[in-house]
Amino acid sequence: MYVVQYSGLLSKQLSSNCIRNGTRLASSFGQYENCGRFCEYRNRVALWLKQQSGQVAKACARQFEFIAAQRIRRSLQIFHLYTRIWDEVALKEFMKNWKRRTMRNARHFLTSSIGVTVYNWDRERINEEELNSCRRDIEEIHKLRDVTVICPKCHLRIMIDVQQPGIKYCTCYGNKFSATSNQDPEGWRPYIERQDMLIWRREEPNSGGLFAYKVYGTFSDVTAEDFLQTQIDLDYRKKWDLTAQELKIIDTDPKSEKSVDNGTDVIYWETIWPRLFTNRDYVYQRRWIMDKEKQLIVIISKVTEHPNAPTKPGIYRVTTYWSYMVIRPYTELHQPGIEFGLTYFDDPGVNIPSAITAWVAMSGLPDFLIRMRQASKNYQSYKSAKESTNISNATHISSSDENVSKRNAEEDNTQNDKETEIVSERDTMECLIEEVETLTFPETQECDESDEDIDNTADTTDEESL
Repeated sequence: MYVVQYSGLLSKQLSSNCIRNGTRLASSFGQYENCGRFCEYRNRVALWLKQQSGQVAKACARQFEFIAAQRIRRSLQIFHLYTRIWDEVALKEFMKNWKRRTMRNARHFLTSSIGVTVYNWDRERINEEELNSCRRDIEEIHKLRDVTVICPKCHLRIMIDVQQPGIKYCTCYGNKFSATSNQDPEGWRPYIERQDMLIWRREEPNSGGLFAYKVYGTFSDVTAEDFLQTQIDLDYRKKWDLTAQELKIIDTDPKSEKSVDNGTDVIYWETIWPRLFTNRDYVYQRRWIMDKEKQLIVIISKVTEHPNAPTKPGIYRVTTYWSYMVIRPYTELHQPGIEFGLTYFDDPGVNIPSAITAWVAMSGLPDFLIRMRQASKNYQSYKSAKESTNISNATHISSSDENVSKRNAEEDNTQNDKETEIVSERDTMECLIEEVETLTFPETQECDESDEDIDNTADTTDEESL
């Protein structure tokens, strides 16, 4: 900018000088107007201007563009300056009003801001009433079974969809009768039956036609403790449940007792869906209790929100999910033989045709329970292998520690040996020095005595000569 101003001053000075001296130059030009050499120069200049007119026009256009761009840039700078000043004033006014409003509701604001970053266990915790309400679920399932799939005449089983081996079915109404038409007062209707499993379903209100499912199973080759650990041991579940993409505990109830008989956690679970659908993830609270006196296990899960598990792009967050399971052994918790009841509902958040949902329920749910059964049978092997791995790691660490201690002891011994060798060498050197001194000392005495004898003989010879 300063260069442009300086060039402008120079141009003004030159133009004023040209105007001031214009008459003198004109008179001088008039004197030499008719001269041949001057006419030649004038013609050359005119010819050059005529030939270079395009270049001169381009130079003028560049100069004009430069000046216009400079003026536009300065105008924009001034505009941004004023708009920024106005924004600062408006921002100050906005902050002042916001501060005035927040001071009115300071307590509510603080509690809401804390709730954003901290999970409210007092409000979200699964209470004792919910646990106690599920304890008699197996008895309720027994009543449901008697009402819907047991013939009141012959007291035999009524077929639901497929006959299972080892079961005597009712023939009072012929082979065409199915229990799917039966329904209890709460709306549960028999849906499918598989080996050692009965499944009912009920349409949930205000769910858009979605169903809740109730399962009753009897596994004679599984213990209640292993069946529980198969579900709550997340490291093991990630091994046997191939649909679990990610499964981890993100929070634990601070008031829950540290015991092997109960626990309350918040869990993040991402499940793999087929290729045409996006994966689903769940954030749910799980509370379980093992009542050794009543020989009963209760597991309750329900969806929740947690600040440590925000939504992820490309994954659909399921916001409606709940389930509860009751496990009861035939004899003892650690003995094989259990019966269990599972009731659950979730909204996957996508409109799927009823045929597809029926196929998923008829195939996916029984397959999942079959895998859970097999995993429960293999849990003790997994546990022993894990313990042996831990023991081997511990022995490896202890052996490495022993090797290190042995190495240190050997280094200490070698150092002590070196020190003893140095001390012994020093002692031998001292002994040698003493022996040398003892050997050289009488020789020096004899030399001294011989020198004295020589001196005495010399003195006697001198006296005799005198």
